[in-house]
Amino acid sequence: MRAWIAAALLLLAQRAPLAEYRDPQGAFRFTHPARFGTVFPGTNDGFQGRRAVRFASFPAVLGGELVLTRGFPYLDLQAVGGLYDSITLEVFPAALRGRIVAQVPRLTASTFCDALGRVTHLDIEAPAMKAFSAAERTAIHNVDLMRSIDPKVVRCEASDGVIVFDRETAFQAGAPRQHIFGAIRFPEAGDVSSVQLVAGDSLPRAGVIDDIAAIVRSVVLR
Repeated sequence: MRAWIAAALLLLAQRAPLAEYRDPQGAFRFTHPARFGTVFPGTNDGFQGRRAVRFASFPAVLGGELVLTRGFPYLDLQAVGGLYDSITLEVFPAALRGRIVAQVPRLTASTFCDALGRVTHLDIEAPAMKAFSAAERTAIHNVDLMRSIDPKVVRCEASDGVIVFDRETAFQAGAPRQHIFGAIRFPEAGDVSSVQLVAGDSLPRAGVIDDIAAIVRSVVLR
């Protein structure tokens, strides 16, 4: 009986109506489940090359924005720690932020899953970090640890150029464990460095990661 119900739910999901979104500026388009609701501008849309759109009824507590990055491929919701999150990095003055990012290993399709499983991503005792003051190195380390407390990679796999992932962690020591999950791809041509959709919840709802992967896969860049 359970197998029959699961098959029926999968069939319904496959037949779920899709909606298409076209960027008003003509930079991209994509399809998404119509049940996700209206699409509207997301966090920091248009800031420093970031394009972001948000869904009115996305089925997760945190995040749920489709994001295109240019330049350094930052990742939402501290999915790989705070040093990869452009919004988190705003705690640092602009000049210092630039120096920090210059030291952070760049995410690529081949390094993403390894980075996802690491607690920290910069060795603050490395020779290159000696140019930062002791206070700055401590702050950098603390930001690196954001949503990177004893991380457990539940899933990280690539298919047709799209990496699907699910990482269990906590925002900080002592905080509740949560899942940060989503999909990302790194276009090989053009000026877009990543196409991603990251969300968070106590557990991802059934089918939502597959929906996310389908959205990221459907993005057509100009």
